[in-house]
Amino acid sequence: MARETEDAREARLKRFIETMKSEKCMALIEPLRHKIKAFDEGKIPAGDIFRTAHYVAREGDRVTGDFKKRPDVILAGIAMAENMHITGIGGMGVKVRKGSLTSIFTDAIVNPAHPTGSMESGVAGAIRKAGGEEIEREAVSMAPLEAGSAVSTGAGKLANLFVIHAPTQNETGALSSPELVKRAAVAALTLAEELECVSLAIPGMGTGAGKVTAGDSARAIIEALKSHTGTNVTDVILIDRSDEMVQAFIAELERYDEEDA
Repeated sequence: MARETEDAREARLKRFIETMKSEKCMALIEPLRHKIKAFDEGKIPAGDIFRTAHYVAREGDRVTGDFKKRPDVILAGIAMAENMHITGIGGMGVKVRKGSLTSIFTDAIVNPAHPTGSMESGVAGAIRKAGGEEIEREAVSMAPLEAGSAVSTGAGKLANLFVIHAPTQNETGALSSPELVKRAAVAALTLAEELECVSLAIPGMGTGAGKVTAGDSARAIIEALKSHTGTNVTDVILIDRSDEMVQAFIAELERYDEEDA
C-alpha cells in the first residue's frame, strides 16, 4: 500500500477530533439528563438541576474552546496530557498511556487475536464494538490464524487505517507464553512495516485467556521492539486499560533506559 498522503491524514485526523469532541460533550450532558429525569419524577429539587446546568455550561465552554485549536495542536495536547512514559528504541519513539486502544489516533492498532478470528471479548470485543462487525467478518475470513503470525483488516468506524490481528495462542483455550507474545508482536511490527504504517498502538498481549502475566507480556513486547529493524514505523504507543499492564510497560521501559544509558 502507498503511504497515506498528508491531505488524507489531515481529513482522518479531523474526523477523529470531531468524534472526540462529540464524546466529551455527550459525557458532560449525560449527568444533566439524569438530573432532569430525577426532577420530573419528583426525586430532586430544581436547585440540583440548576447547579448541574451551571457546571455543564462552564465545562462546555472550556471543552469547545479546547477544540477550536488546529487538529495537530489538539493531538499534541492529548499526547502531552496522556503520555506516562516516553523513550526511544532504535528509530522508534515509544510512549505509554493508560486508556482505550479504540480511542487513539494511529495508523494501526494491534488486536491480540483469537485463532478463529472471532472478536467476542476482551480487547477484540472492544475493537468490534467500536469499529463494527465488518472487522470481525474480515478477520474470520482469514482464519485459522496461527500464533506468531499477523494479518490486517480494515478498521471500520475507527480512526485508524488498519487493525493488525496477531494471535498469541495456538488454538482455542490454549495457554500462551512470553515467547508466543514476542512472536506475535514481531509479526505485528513486520506487517505494520509492509503496510507502510508510521504509527502503531499495542496493548498488553496474552494476558487474558492466555494467562501470561503483565510483566512477562510487557517484557516480550519490549523485546520485540528492540529486535525490530524496519524504518517505516517511527511512533509506537503501548496502551492498556489495566493499571497493572501500564505499570509493567513503564517498569520494562525504565529498565531498558537504565541498560541503554
